[in-house]
Amino acid sequence: TERTLVVHSEDVDHTPYFPNAFTVTKRPDVPADMHVDLYYRDLSKIESESYQVVLCTGLIEHLPDPQRLVDELRRILKPGGKLILSGSAVFSFHECPDNYFHFTPYGMRLLLKDFSQIEMVRGASQPFETIGILIQRIHLQCDIFPLARPFIELLFHTVRVLDFFIVRQYDTRHVRDERTETDSMLPSNIQAAAVK
Repeated sequence: TERTLVVHSEDVDHTPYFPNAFTVTKRPDVPADMHVDLYYRDLSKIESESYQVVLCTGLIEHLPDPQRLVDELRRILKPGGKLILSGSAVFSFHECPDNYFHFTPYGMRLLLKDFSQIEMVRGASQPFETIGILIQRIHLQCDIFPLARPFIELLFHTVRVLDFFIVRQYDTRHVRDERTETDSMLPSNIQAAAVK
């Protein structure tokens, strides 16, 4: 029910969760409440401390300075407001040439360093699921010999079943203890929620 700023989140159906959204996009062909420049510098037109929730998905990897955007979204949030953010981790190049960064959980925490609390940073998928996503992207983004296409499609639909056999994951291969355990060592995207 909170007033929500939705920034470049055309890749998710946010409407059921954020019905009171003010939408912002760089894409002139996408209906939105506000259209901005390629790098979202026009967000300066939005009043400071005017939104309780900001949702921003699939954008930060496409900006040459993602910290500038995160700082701008923090400015727009009311005190105690929440930023919900995601960015590519292990994912194919897309929307090139504006595909500058892919993030780790540690890079995401660094972007959110000025927030009072980071509620959550997690991977969006499990390792074999990510491999399936990458195979699907190969299927979508490559010219493939036609007879091979059905086999590749079967592979990206079924490889995620192997995640069932993973017991624990670590962020390194050298140390395997509670300090290095992670929710996903090979996520397609990193998701985060932080409080101003």
